[in-house]
Amino acid sequence: MKKTRLSKIFTMCALLVCLTLLFTGCSSTTTSGSPVAKNSGLGMSPDNPVVIIIDEWIGYQNAADANSGLITALDSINAKHGIYVKYVVMNDSNESSNALINGQAVGAGYTVNRFAFLQDKFDKAGVEVVMPIITNYSNGGDGIIAKSDILSVEDLVGKKIGVPRYTEAQVLVEWLLNNSSLSKAQQDKIRGDMVYFDTPDDAAMAFFAGTVDAAATWEPYLTQAASSTDSRILFDTSMSTNLILSGIVFRQDFLENNSEFMMHYIDALFEAAPMYKHEFDYIRQLPMFELMTDAEIIDMANGADLTNWTQNYELLNDGAVVMYAEAANVWKSIGENAYPEKAKTALTDKYILMLRDKYEGKETSTAPSSFDASDKALIIESPEALLSYSADIKFDLNSYTIRAESYSTLDEFVRVAKILNGVYIQIEGNASQRAEGVTEAQIVEFSTQRAQSIANYFIQQGIPEERIIIVGNGDSNPLNSENPAAAENRRTEIFFKTKMGY
Repeated sequence: MKKTRLSKIFTMCALLVCLTLLFTGCSSTTTSGSPVAKNSGLGMSPDNPVVIIIDEWIGYQNAADANSGLITALDSINAKHGIYVKYVVMNDSNESSNALINGQAVGAGYTVNRFAFLQDKFDKAGVEVVMPIITNYSNGGDGIIAKSDILSVEDLVGKKIGVPRYTEAQVLVEWLLNNSSLSKAQQDKIRGDMVYFDTPDDAAMAFFAGTVDAAATWEPYLTQAASSTDSRILFDTSMSTNLILSGIVFRQDFLENNSEFMMHYIDALFEAAPMYKHEFDYIRQLPMFELMTDAEIIDMANGADLTNWTQNYELLNDGAVVMYAEAANVWKSIGENAYPEKAKTALTDKYILMLRDKYEGKETSTAPSSFDASDKALIIESPEALLSYSADIKFDLNSYTIRAESYSTLDEFVRVAKILNGVYIQIEGNASQRAEGVTEAQIVEFSTQRAQSIANYFIQQGIPEERIIIVGNGDSNPLNSENPAAAENRRTEIFFKTKMGY
């Protein structure tokens, strides 16, 4: 089912909603356009609601559910918390950011990627904006589809890729390129062959028409590609639930004066979460969903998961901060003004912490693990890897102890592993030709123990052990077969593998 999270083309009905709400005297702004001052009662009565902009993305269903629609109903979860919200539906991030800057709204829903892109605009306008809540994350709903012979990011060299410009999908493609083992020349070759489109739908249509070899897109096109004999899913966000995080940003001047509202607003979102995928009356007040069946809405919701308190605490202190910086670096790499150094101040856990006593220790931090020991044998046999690296990790002589000079290299792999949090990590130890008297079993054990030392470092840095596969090749897999004793044969190989390969 089509999603229009960042599409620049939005329905006339949504436009009329925006115009009606924004230009008929919003009660949440003063005549100057700035948010109302402290102790004004903003958002604390039906006659003075807070105006927040959202787009037509299923991940904001809990916002509509907590509100019992676009305008707070008197029997809603929000009203029971004593807060009142008026949602404006707007699918164009340029228009919504203008409204936020002009004070016609105090909050707006964006992905972390989009927030990083818009930061320069907010800074130039002199408006400080911060994200205090992550509402949802894409979990398989976005990705890259490709012809069946494209098995890895490295295989994209020489291929045409359909990319929707200035979208999360573009960030996704660029992030994978930037974090691959491809040379700069190879990356530039791929970028030179990219074909740009306005929307992920257009990119997918070009792929199925045969004019591009791969496309960054979203559902239902991922499922369509997976069910075809001549195409496949190269990557989807179930492999990296941190790559596309969505939340709601607020003007800092509003937050400073309305802490009580913010605490109750976040709490109400969590309370509404059980309605997700079960009750659809309120999401249907968004024009895009009005004529959808329950099954169609559920199908869309299956590609995105809501966050709870514990996940917010973790994301606002780590995952979302990292992703903001990663996205900002991507935007910079393609010539946009972006500021990775602002990642720590762009997000705040201040209001999540106000709910700590209610939620801490009372919920699961993440979804049940999708990693299974029975998969590992199949993963090892698969030659396919989304990303592959050969690393020169230094060890003490004839030892399994990693030398300190290699920690920075390993930290880069850990960073990639934390973002690609839904894939297996296969670590292979390789040795040069064994010395006389050393048995094959001994050299295999030696290379296995070195791979295990790297795995232990990953685990110490927070990578779950169940994701890691250890392989010791001994001296059976030399890079330089003409000189088996060559130094380049002593190496560590790291593969990020998915279940798509078997």
